[in-house]
Parts: sequence; structure tokens; C-alpha cells
Amino acid sequence: MLKSMEIRQEIDELTAHINNKISNQLEVTADEHERLQALMDEYKSVKSAEDSAKKVNVKGEKTMDKMEMKAALKSFLRGTKDELTAKYFDTAAGNNGAVTADGGALVPSELLGLAENNGVAADLRSICTVIPVSSRTGSVPTIDYGQTMVLTAFDENNSIVEKKAAFASVPFTLASKGAIVPVSRELLWDANSDVLAVVGKLFNKVYMNTVNGAVLSAATTGLTAINAATAAAAIDKVKEAVIGLPLASAGKAHVVMNQATYAKLALAKDGDQRYLLARDANNATIPMIEGAQVIVCEAKDLANDTIVVGDFSAIYHVENPGLEIMSSEEAGFAKNSVLVRIIARFADINTYAGAFAKITISA
Repeated sequence: MLKSMEIRQEIDELTAHINNKISNQLEVTADEHERLQALMDEYKSVKSAEDSAKKVNVKGEKTMDKMEMKAALKSFLRGTKDELTAKYFDTAAGNNGAVTADGGALVPSELLGLAENNGVAADLRSICTVIPVSSRTGSVPTIDYGQTMVLTAFDENNSIVEKKAAFASVPFTLASKGAIVPVSRELLWDANSDVLAVVGKLFNKVYMNTVNGAVLSAATTGLTAINAATAAAAIDKVKEAVIGLPLASAGKAHVVMNQATYAKLALAKDGDQRYLLARDANNATIPMIEGAQVIVCEAKDLANDTIVVGDFSAIYHVENPGLEIMSSEEAGFAKNSVLVRIIARFADINTYAGAFAKITISA
């Protein structure tokens, strides 16, 4: 077996191991990423050396020295003009300057390291109660300790007054959501990055945005919005909302808004041009209002001029499974691609409607 084939087999095994970790929402270590990158680099080097010894027929009786061609291609990409570049590229018209008719269109463009932008910012699951379940339907039993119940005096010879504790339950049904993305095999083969892992991270970003929207919807369903005429007035309304929450919830409250709304509050000033929204005494980087941490989410998670205040531990994020990512070869012979699929089944339910308040800025 060729050395390149052995390395390719090891790459496939390590890629499958990483994909399995992603499917089970386990952390992929830096060592595993570095090992995969090292194997890919070694594979390219070994494969290049194996190919260099070969001669290929280009136009019937003519032959092309691949080592010479590769040297000319490197010089051409660097912008160097010499005898080799003149020999191969003076009349070039294909990809990277290679002659199309001679197979130049098959020469891949250089793929540089992937630049990853706009990753996951706020994951509201971190402040919710995450509950994995084994079935798609069920209910969450609840009890409100604030229900009216008092101890009454009684005569020793008479019956004690009976009181009944009131329990309730919140039902849930897990909805299935998913998507399929085809990934080119050539991209998987040529890219320096682990493309399947990158697609997995993309799906995780989409999943987080979907969950964030569902969490905020569950928190605000049925709430009557508290209107504030200005951003300055909204800060006061947020303070009132935090203080007005049930005492057990106020101590665990968070304030959630999107970037545009936070910008309005951050720039609000009093009559002496002093900013109303100040950081804590230690100038910490975590913004807070009335002791409640501010979480800034994306515009797709929450509308502009809308602020949600509350104890998000009352939101139960019920999942089965939370996120499943798999790849398949079923694209078939005609399509040179691998299908990557994401499936999530989850529901976000509010177990305590009294733990939330919604403020809107009307101007």
C-alpha cells in the first residue's frame, strides 16, 4: 500500500472520531485539531512526492514533467517570470494560468486557512434549566410557594382546619427541526480545514439562534409589554421590573436585549450629559442594571426596542436529542458530495410566568 493511502486512512479515522464527538456535543481538543492538520500536511507532501516520479501524457505523443510543471506553477503564483513560466504559461488560459486543453482547468486554486467569523455570541441555554428527556411528550409538574396558605389557631378539642396545596403542570411536545447541507468531496479533500467540523460549528450557530428565539418567545408569551417613551425611561423601567419580580426570582434575574437596543441604553444621558447606564464600581466588563447582568443577543433572536427581564432558570429547555449532526454518502454516484444533516428535537417552556417582564421603547 502506498504511504499516501495509509495516511489517508488515518485521516479518515481521525475525522470520523471528531465527527462522533461533535454529534455527541463533546469538546474537540486542540491536540486532535493539530493532529488532523499535521496528517493533512503530511498527506499532501507524500502524495506530491509519489506523483512527482510519474510522467503524464498531455497531447498524445508529448509528455509533461510533473515536477517541472509544479515548479513552474509555484513560480507563476509568486509572480516570478522565468524560462519555466514562459514554457508553460505564456499562452495559458486555464485555472491558475495552466492551459485548459492540457488539463489546466483541473489544477485547484490555492485554499488558504479558513477565516471563521461571527460565531456564537450568547447562548441563553446557559441561564435556563436544561432537561434531557427520553420521550417526545410529557409535562413538568410545578408548585408556587407563594400560594395563600396560613396557619390557624385551633382548640385542642376541635378539628384542625384542613388546607390543600395546589400543584400544576406544564405540558411539552418536542418538535423536530432539521436541515441538510451538501459538501463537495473535492472541498473535503483539498481544504486545509476539517470541513465537516466547520459545518458542524455552523449548524451549532444556527441551533443556538433558534433556541435563543424559542427561549425568549416562551418567556414573553402572554405578557403585557411595559412601554417606555425613551431609552432613558427604559432604564428606569428595567430597574422597576427587576425590583418588582418575586423576591426569589429578582436575585437570579437577567436582562436580555439585542445590540441595537443596548446601544440606545448605553448612550442614554441625564440632563448633565452623564451616562445613565454605568458599569459597576470596579469597572467590570460585564454590564449590569440594578444588579442584574445584561446579556446582549443578536437581532435575529429579539426585536429592536424590546427588553426581557426575568429569572430564566424558570425556562425549561427540554431536548431529545439536543443536537445531532451526521454525514452520509447517499448523495450517490452522480453527485460528488457528502450530505451533512442536522436534527434537533426540543421545546422551551415557561414554568413560572410571574418571573418575567417585557419592556418596549416606543420612540
